[in-house]
Amino acid sequence: MSQRTTIRDVADRAGCSIATVSRVLNKSGPASAAIRDRVLKAAADLGFQFNEVGRSLQSQRSRTLAVIVPDLTNPVFAEATEGVQAEAAEAGYQILLACANYDPANEVDCVTTLIAKQVDGILLTVTDPDNSDTLRLIDKHRLPYCLIFNQPGNPKRPAVGVDNIAAAAQVGDELVALGHRHMAFVALRFTASDRSRQRHSGFCRALAAHGLDEPVLLEVDYAPTRMETALDALLQQRPEITALFASNDMLALACMRALRRLGRAIPEDISVVGFDGIALAEIVDPSLATVDTPCHSMGRTAARLVIDALETRRLPAAETVALDFQFRSGESLAACPTKKEPADKRQLARRQSPTLHLTTIK
Repeated sequence: MSQRTTIRDVADRAGCSIATVSRVLNKSGPASAAIRDRVLKAAADLGFQFNEVGRSLQSQRSRTLAVIVPDLTNPVFAEATEGVQAEAAEAGYQILLACANYDPANEVDCVTTLIAKQVDGILLTVTDPDNSDTLRLIDKHRLPYCLIFNQPGNPKRPAVGVDNIAAAAQVGDELVALGHRHMAFVALRFTASDRSRQRHSGFCRALAAHGLDEPVLLEVDYAPTRMETALDALLQQRPEITALFASNDMLALACMRALRRLGRAIPEDISVVGFDGIALAEIVDPSLATVDTPCHSMGRTAARLVIDALETRRLPAAETVALDFQFRSGESLAACPTKKEPADKRQLARRQSPTLHLTTIK
């Protein structure tokens, strides 16, 4: 039986000390570029891998990060998780993933389970960062953590996201510039998403600055299987509405499907704008106007903050890192129509058949 390669073998091959090899492979201390290259080449040539169990026992750390998101059917959370995983892997960490399904009680259960598994830090999105039993539980255990997507107010907490209020206000400005005066905001229920509340607030702020009334608010569950019924009732009651702003892209795509079934042409009869910038938004017909957000970078940045805290044995700074966003115009957005009659149904079928048919939004 061949003898197992040890860290001493790597040190001998690289011509340096065991301590230097440990610093390089653990990324726990300084080393010149030449030394680093020699160590990494020696480790690769010898097929050396750390004994993770032994290393964890020695350091009293599992080198594991927990990731808790509402769900993975919305691509923004999957993309952010990929960002966390990429950053963690580069630093020698693994991740454990859990979904809380927009339920505060599930969030607490997930954190309790993952703490029992001795994770070193936590990356998460919660329903309400300003009043969260989940975050209070993490505080109690003094675990390094960082919020993703949330934009906490008080108390201040470590978080990475975009300025939801400013981004939604820009959407309002864009719609007003195109002549829209009567608009609606379609939102994931405010009790399930602080992002919905903040985007609604920013939208209202922009319309008020232009001397317009607040948008009509339509709150829906995250599985809006009856979107067609909800929008039909809304537009029957408020036929003057010429634009819908949805609190995320998945809701916006559900609105587009429902409007098509109601015989409404997009954007000839009504414009639709989303929020997030998911890839699906560009490959439906018409393409969706949206706010493009750097979800992958959010995950990477949040993971880096937690890993840096672990390496320096401190807690992350209680502040929000706001990444850049960009308004992305699409074919679903146009100037306010002068007439409200639905387009010819034959033209509608040709223009409005989406490339992807979304039968359910979970």
